[in-house]
Parts: sequence; structure tokens; C-alpha cells
Amino acid sequence: MKKKPKITAVRMVKIFNEMMSLRRGYCDDGKFFRMSDFWEWLAGDEGETKIKTYRAREGEELRLKAGVRVFHHAITLTVDERLFSNAKAGCWFSNSVLGHEVGHLGLNHHKFGKIVNNFQLFDGPKGLSNSPPTVEELEANFAGTFFQCGVALLDDRYDALYLARRAFCEVSLVKKALEEVRSLEFQLQLKLEFKRQ
Repeated sequence: MKKKPKITAVRMVKIFNEMMSLRRGYCDDGKFFRMSDFWEWLAGDEGETKIKTYRAREGEELRLKAGVRVFHHAITLTVDERLFSNAKAGCWFSNSVLGHEVGHLGLNHHKFGKIVNNFQLFDGPKGLSNSPPTVEELEANFAGTFFQCGVALLDDRYDALYLARRAFCEVSLVKKALEEVRSLEFQLQLKLEFKRQ
């Protein structure tokens, strides 16, 4: 059995800070938004970012996918049109998939090599879940959730369901993110990183 990838607290803080910086380039800390809005903003007026849609066959809902490709400075999000439409309508899962792709982009995973790892769904005892096969996929899950929820993750007044609703994000991903950012190890590393700046 393959070992599950792990992320250290030091790396998790780095991911958090990188995604907060990227997020602040789009909006202020108190704002929540759909990921489809962010992608449309990024692809705005004749920029180097494009959104390319396709249509998966009927009955293949589990195959609704998105992927991001970077070539030099040109960014292309390729996404099933139903997934993008669902994200626009506020679907948490679809927004989380688009957030996951922002995570890859924000963490510059495209610079690590030419291997493409797809977001995969598996039918488990608790329903559908994704199982990241690599550390990059796990990082992208956290990065996307950090991007969607922002610094609100650090506010003890908010629970996972509240943040998931506000940020259009999968509750299970928000729960995992909350466990990380509210851990003593993460908090210590965050303070150390803040002192270094």
C-alpha cells in the first residue's frame, strides 16, 4: 500500500502565506467569492490566461474535470463546461476543484516537471472522496482551500460548515484546513515566519 503524502508545518505555513498573497492580489481579506468569478477575472481582457471548456459525455459526472497548464507565461484552465457552470451556481465541489487548480498555479507546481496528476474521485465508505496520489495534489487541496477561505480560517469564531458556506468550499476540505491552521505547530511556525518578515 502506498504511503499517504505528508506536509510539514513549515511547508504548510509557506503554502498558506503564498495563497494569502495571491488572494490579496484579487480581493481584500474579508471577501468571499466563487472560484468561477476568480478564473473569469484572471482570464479578463486579453490577458495571458484562457479558459477552455469541453463537454464530457452524459452519465460521466465523475469524470467532470479541470486542469491547468502553464506554458511560459500563458495559463490555460481546461474545464468541463458543466463543472464551470456548477461552480458559477455555487456548487461547493465544483468550486473546490477550481480552487485546487488555483493551488497548483499559486504553488508553481508546473515548474516541477511535466508529469500531470489528475484530481481523482474514489467511492469510499463515506461517499465520494479524493485521494491525493502525490504531495503536490495534497498541497493543491490545502492551497485551494486556503485561497477560498482566506484568513477567516484563523478566526476561532468560525466553524467548518460556516466557512464552507461562505467560501463555496467542500466541508471536508475546510475541516482538514482548520485542523492544520489551528494546530499549535502551525501557529508557532506562522509566528516565526511573521517575525522573519
